[in-house]
Amino acid sequence: MAQERAVVPDDTLVTLRAQQVLVPFTVVDRLNRPVTTITAADVRLFEDGVEQDIVALGRAPDLPTTVVVVLDCSGSMVGRLPLAKRATLTFLERILRLPQDRAALLACQQDLLLAQPLTGSLDALRQSLATLDERLPSPLGRVMPFDPRQATPPGTALYAALYAAIELIPEATDERRRVVVAISDGFDSEGLVRVGEVIEHAWRNQVSLYALGIGQPELTATDDNQMVNRADLERLCAATGGQAFFPRLDREFFTAFEQIDTDLRQRFVLAYTPANEAATFRTIRIEVPRHPDWKVRHRAGYYTNPSE
Repeated sequence: MAQERAVVPDDTLVTLRAQQVLVPFTVVDRLNRPVTTITAADVRLFEDGVEQDIVALGRAPDLPTTVVVVLDCSGSMVGRLPLAKRATLTFLERILRLPQDRAALLACQQDLLLAQPLTGSLDALRQSLATLDERLPSPLGRVMPFDPRQATPPGTALYAALYAAIELIPEATDERRRVVVAISDGFDSEGLVRVGEVIEHAWRNQVSLYALGIGQPELTATDDNQMVNRADLERLCAATGGQAFFPRLDREFFTAFEQIDTDLRQRFVLAYTPANEAATFRTIRIEVPRHPDWKVRHRAGYYTNPSE
């Protein structure tokens, strides 16, 4: 099993085109507002620690999006699932703007349910969300409630679901945003897939992971780590170029989805020709030294040959 590489915490979709690499990235100021104007003089790019010459830099076009939403439907999520479904639908209504945009819905308990394969139809997605409960491997009416005395919720194959969600997104043959969004407390009790395997799979398939980390409202204050597995959700998102959000109030669900949509839309893209022709996996770091209070989001790196 390949080992997880060093993580650069942030958000970049990387595509290899012949010998030129395209690197989309997002910049936010100290108040987390998108920076909409930037020049090549503001940016420095490093591959495997070596600075590279930037060939071109500009605003990313309005690229098509493929997104798979992973809904954790285990016992620990029963109380938050209705709200999660409403927020998911609002997000899908925002994200599916172009004729080429596609979305899918994957539910996970101990088993996985592909509730809706990739589609551009909002009606199909609405219907899938509306009928999800009755189609789950373990219908929610029969799921035992989560006992907060337990270290982890029962029956959640979350990492296997994320791995499968990445598989649902077709091979990168065109320029598009490739995204998986997880709505979960972040706990995986099945151990079928490890966090590092999910990260590696996302790197190979040029997929960014985002997460809304939520737990039962009654598990408050005493121990946030018991309610939500923040560490693993943040690790998954940081390594693959997304963000993790931890909404506590109902309105924060919708705000988090709005931020994901904004993050995907407010991107720049730079191009460079790598100097290193040997390495199979190459790490990337983007800096804006003239603005030390700005933060750059981009993926940790890319594979020159994802099949290797």
